Amino acid sequence: MTIASYEGISALSLGLPPTTAIPAAKGELPIRAFTTRPPVSSRLRQHFSTSVDKIVMLALLRPGSIPVTDGAHCHEVLVMAVGLKTPDVPEDVLEHIAAMRSSGMVFITIHQGEEGLVCTPAVRRAQPIKAGHETRHTLHLGRPRPADKARLTLVGDDMDQLWDSLCAQVTLDQTDGRNLDNRLAVRERIDLLKAQEVKLTGDHGRAKTTQNRNTAFAKLQKVRAELKHLSADNQTTEV
Repeated sequence: MTIASYEGISALSLGLPPTTAIPAAKGELPIRAFTTRPPVSSRLRQHFSTSVDKIVMLALLRPGSIPVTDGAHCHEVLVMAVGLKTPDVPEDVLEHIAAMRSSGMVFITIHQGEEGLVCTPAVRRAQPIKAGHETRHTLHLGRPRPADKARLTLVGDDMDQLWDSLCAQVTLDQTDGRNLDNRLAVRERIDLLKAQEVKLTGDHGRAKTTQNRNTAFAKLQKVRAELKHLSADNQTTEV
């Protein structure tokens, strides 16, 4: 059987079992299928046209194709190649595609870089919510990497664990998906604190009065203390 691929990227090149591979005849999806039902804005339709070259289903991960049991929340994961015309990942396009299916979806976006093909993985993951609240999702982009370094590892006994592991691989470059939402929240907080540290360092250097300088320094010390604490905890968790 000839399997689906895009520029040499396939289920097998990603390290996935042959049993998960989509046949080539069923792999490529027409872009218009994502822009007609439901109808999309003219801006999003244009973004599909200017950003996306092809959309190809590469693999379907589910009980029966891999040795896992069904999950309570995740029942299957579709691995999609999205060939891009430019290096910029169209996040609104990926959001739209992922929202059309209730299953998990791992995107492998592919574009031509200066030294060859570059793959940027992405996932759309539900945010933790309190009972009775509406579910919201966040699109997470992974680290760009050469196409020959793009890999997915199947970790977990059931589909829920597998989905968490795949999300961890995309977002954190780790296969351990345990407690992932808390780890992502910590990383987001660390990124915010780093941005505040840069701003406060500038404010301290530009301060024209002793009072303003002291105020900026006090805030800077507070930010650095929290950043040190979170960074130490994060490293401990990763180890």
